[in-house]
Amino acid sequence: MRPLRASRLLGLVLFAAAAAHAQDDVAPGANREGVVHVNAIKNPAMHSYRAIAAGLDTFDDQHALAPAVPHLRFAVRTRGGAVLAGDIPTVRLAGDDFTLALPVGTDALFDVPRSQQAWDTNAELVLSRKRSEVRVWPYVRTPGLADNQRRLGDLRLECKVFITIAKKEAPFWVVALANTVFLTGDWCSFFKDGDRTWSVNVETPLASAVLREGERSLPLRVKGREFDLPLSDASWSNDAIVDLVFAAPEPATTPEGAAP
Repeated sequence: MRPLRASRLLGLVLFAAAAAHAQDDVAPGANREGVVHVNAIKNPAMHSYRAIAAGLDTFDDQHALAPAVPHLRFAVRTRGGAVLAGDIPTVRLAGDDFTLALPVGTDALFDVPRSQQAWDTNAELVLSRKRSEVRVWPYVRTPGLADNQRRLGDLRLECKVFITIAKKEAPFWVVALANTVFLTGDWCSFFKDGDRTWSVNVETPLASAVLREGERSLPLRVKGREFDLPLSDASWSNDAIVDLVFAAPEPATTPEGAAP
């Protein structure tokens, strides 16, 4: 059986959510009540604050999956999951008569605070980059892990936060379709074996990825910056570790006829 990867159906969820946001885009100078006006860039990356707040709730409710992680953060990455090249985008919450700039680190990580005013004004999380260029992803990383390690409980919690936000932003019919395909409202639980895997993006191209716990090990499929993981296989505990081997960078090419 061909593996069913998360990106196929969840991509539909994101596309539908983005289309819903696109209906609210307006030209500079327009004056439509209840619409957040963003004149600096056309079609900026945006998320509903209320959806983000639901993701914060899920992090709190499921914190036992990653107890050493103090709070939920978010990462800005390219659409393919790579580290951004060039300037780090600005991030802000914006609603009617309400704006709150959010500090973004040089690692493109940021926090979203609880804000009653953002909730009351139905604010958006707005980035200064186009939605076709960047994505915002939950960032859950247990302190002390090596750069080439990912903890399974962290990845499970990222999935649950992501799914919560995606459900809040997607139209009802998309959520209903996914519930029917997955046969459950807990979409993350669907990805539990070799034929139903969750795709995890990392910032650097991979040579290999292996899930390890005690004496057990399971080689994982890799492609580019992705590895496929049986995320909810209950035989692996939250403390299981994915060991990554990053691909060696390609050697620089020398122009024909030039000395090396």
